[in-house]
Amino acid sequence: MVSFLIRKLVPGYKQPQNPEVRRSVGSICGACGIFFNILLFIGKLIMGILTHSIAIVGDALNNLSDAGSSIITMIGFRLAGKAPDADHPFGHGRIEYISGLLVSLLICIMGFELGKSSIEGIIHPTAVDCTIPAVAILIASLLVKTYMMYYNFHWAKIIDSAAMRATAIDSRNDMISTSVVLLAVISTKFTDLPVDAYIGVALAVFILYSGISAARDTIEPLLGTPPSREFLDKIEEIVMSHEPISGIHDVVVHDYGPGRKMISLHAEVSAFQDMFYIHDVIDNIELDLARELDCEAVIHMDPIDTKNKDLMKLQDEARAFAKTIDERITIHDFRMVPGESHTNLIFDMVVPHDITTSEKELVQTVREKMLEKHPHYYCVIKIDRSYV
Repeated sequence: MVSFLIRKLVPGYKQPQNPEVRRSVGSICGACGIFFNILLFIGKLIMGILTHSIAIVGDALNNLSDAGSSIITMIGFRLAGKAPDADHPFGHGRIEYISGLLVSLLICIMGFELGKSSIEGIIHPTAVDCTIPAVAILIASLLVKTYMMYYNFHWAKIIDSAAMRATAIDSRNDMISTSVVLLAVISTKFTDLPVDAYIGVALAVFILYSGISAARDTIEPLLGTPPSREFLDKIEEIVMSHEPISGIHDVVVHDYGPGRKMISLHAEVSAFQDMFYIHDVIDNIELDLARELDCEAVIHMDPIDTKNKDLMKLQDEARAFAKTIDERITIHDFRMVPGESHTNLIFDMVVPHDITTSEKELVQTVREKMLEKHPHYYCVIKIDRSYV
């Protein structure tokens, strides 16, 4: 049903990175979620009251919170799609992450409330009636939630939406909780223990855990996470496909929300190429990155002395010494400044964040190894930290 609506109502649904397509897909999924959850809430609430089941009432309230989650998701998609303005020149894309965080907080609130009512049910148990209508509505709810989980995960993956992933996780939790509630209701036929209250406590813990996990997944892009390896490989593939470029470094990717990525990098080129030609190549690379990755790109040219074989050899040696510390360490911007008493070798060394060795010790290690082999060369090293 949802996929059918999207294919009928969203003409460009095959272009999921298009902001308008993302907004339309998110709105349709959100609207369907509201419809399904309100129907489930009404049915379960009536049946929970009639059968005196805490678990069914708790499940009904959870569906009501899910309707609220869908409303938040839908509003988030609409606001995130707003065009950049003077106060927000990078757009409003991160609102989608905030809406996902609000959904996660709602999940946690419902987990707390379910836990509270379940503990009260253990302290003051009430009889639960197991009726065919109650079982039937729980089975129907299970089928609906399975479908909601499927379409939310499916379209979240296609349009790469953290908010929809949070909604999908919520639907998965509902599917599991409804299954357990169904078992609890059936178990009343075989025992007088308040099984449904005990199961309600277990469900509350599970829902709280899921809410915290979903919150973490939406907070991380707000704080700033490195881009995926696939995205970096695509950047390198596009840049290095242009012949004058011999290497890239200092890649930084800023994520201002889906469809609002800003890329900056340094491209190494021969110092002996015509600068007007190189500038034109750089402009074309920026256009290629924008077209293929739906981003804004700024590229800095780094001239390399490709004719100085001694310099290239020294750079290879410095790189090899750095990699004796850690294979992931790289160097760039290598240059030589001759002096009367010694020659400075100036370069940057990029060190991963998880290397615990102090910067002073890293510099000293490479410097001493170079001095041991070349007593007249002194390394002036600037430590960089990788942002990817």
